[in-house]
Amino acid sequence: MADFKPLNEEEYRIINQVIDIINDNNAIPCTTCRYCVEGWPKNIAIPDYFALYNSARRAVTDNISSQFVYYLNLTSTHGKASDCIDCKQCEKACPQHLKITEYLKDVVAEFEAGGPALPTK
Repeated sequence: MADFKPLNEEEYRIINQVIDIINDNNAIPCTTCRYCVEGWPKNIAIPDYFALYNSARRAVTDNISSQFVYYLNLTSTHGKASDCIDCKQCEKACPQHLKITEYLKDVVAEFEAGGPALPTK
């Protein structure tokens, strides 16, 4: 710290560009606090599905993804994203005020609608 020099304007500009890139890569800005999952009617693993969705959106290939496999594994013990009954209890509990039921539709489109059929419970 003896030769400490504060960041200059160019360095701050670069940092802000990196922040924008990171934020643009998170389609769903969920912080995984898990307030949306406790005690709700369909036991949907919302934060886990959102993390998988974000990861799939960043993927560079279009083939069957590890995210899809993880989604299948989670649906064996939790409700699928399509099981949402639109009660919005999760949204009321969300400190980020996310439109969770709308984002769940994106998860369905990514992992259920276009992928292989999911096993039924």
